[in-house]
Amino acid sequence: MIFWEKMYIIVEKYIGKFYALPLNSVLGIMVFLLMIWIVFGVAFRNRRKMYKGWKIFNIMLCIFSLLLIIKMTLWGRSVRNKELELYPFYTLTTISYNMEAIRTLLMNIILFFPFGLTVPYVVETIPIKRNKCRCILCILSGFIISVTIESLQYYFGIGRAETDDVICNTLGCALGVLAYVVQWKWRKVKSSER
Repeated sequence: MIFWEKMYIIVEKYIGKFYALPLNSVLGIMVFLLMIWIVFGVAFRNRRKMYKGWKIFNIMLCIFSLLLIIKMTLWGRSVRNKELELYPFYTLTTISYNMEAIRTLLMNIILFFPFGLTVPYVVETIPIKRNKCRCILCILSGFIISVTIESLQYYFGIGRAETDDVICNTLGCALGVLAYVVQWKWRKVKSSER
């Protein structure tokens, strides 16, 4: 059994459990991962071999997170009527009768959070001189992937295409990229102290 098949089995087994966790636990996991990525990114940056391993790990995780996003949004969904909701933050207007509205928004943010944590290491392979441009490219890639997924869901009638999903997915990606921004600022401050 290859690595990806093992990972798929693990995801199938535990993803439902993750979505059932209380929201404060989910937020705690996000904050913990954000801190881990900041600390490891800073700690490994000046150690060439360790940073190369960290970068390869992140590239593999980026691919895995993309596959997970596709699995959660496109694969295994039954064909229904085409539904489209273009009104931004429509889900928030349903809170009075939809007990899952906040969870839905948060889970859409979380879905793209790992992609945001890992995609800057993929974009590092592109020769871009300014980190600001690199971060914008990372967030833009999350936006484009989200719009593509919502368009495919609408076209094939396999989900409700919503502006809320695009907004939350892009926000999740941006929150993940935030770890890279903090690392970059932290390294800049440390190098100016020397």
